[in-house]
Amino acid sequence: MVNNSALYRLPTLYPTPVEAHRALILGLDILKGDLLKKDAEGFATLDDLCKVIKEKDPSFGYMNRNHIIELFFRDIDRRILISGVEKIRYKNVKHVKPPSILYFGTISNLIQRMKDNGLKSKTKGYIKLYETPEDACLFAQKFARPGEKTAAIKINAELAFSDGLKFSTFEEGEYIVVQILGKYIL
Repeated sequence: MVNNSALYRLPTLYPTPVEAHRALILGLDILKGDLLKKDAEGFATLDDLCKVIKEKDPSFGYMNRNHIIELFFRDIDRRILISGVEKIRYKNVKHVKPPSILYFGTISNLIQRMKDNGLKSKTKGYIKLYETPEDACLFAQKFARPGEKTAAIKINAELAFSDGLKFSTFEEGEYIVVQILGKYIL
């Protein structure tokens, strides 16, 4: 369970935490709408979002891409997706009940550490789980170095869900969670 009041105690680039929250709400509305030029995948640029936020509400004054990235980390429902260093989009997240077993793709030599410590993203703020071991391994191959063996580890999603973990999805066969404790790794 996330303590929303903790978000107001985090350091911020905005004049106040309340201003940061106001920027998040405005940014989400703009990302959902049609004020931004978007590519075929629905992504806009971080710089364009800065510009439109300042146009919609000039009281924000100075704003740069770091302000937008802060919004990503303040978005506890993970409705913002950042791709690379330039692109951002709104994702229509649906909280769902997952299948009983899901899979996480990884490098084989990391499996024991994951069982001991669980899974938590250090970059994007969420973890992708898949319905099939094949899809999980395809995902892992994106990050594997030449010669590293990939594997799919089983996740007891049914138990994690019954313990209160929220699962979201915005693509068929792919589930997103904030973290997976070691006790859910089979």
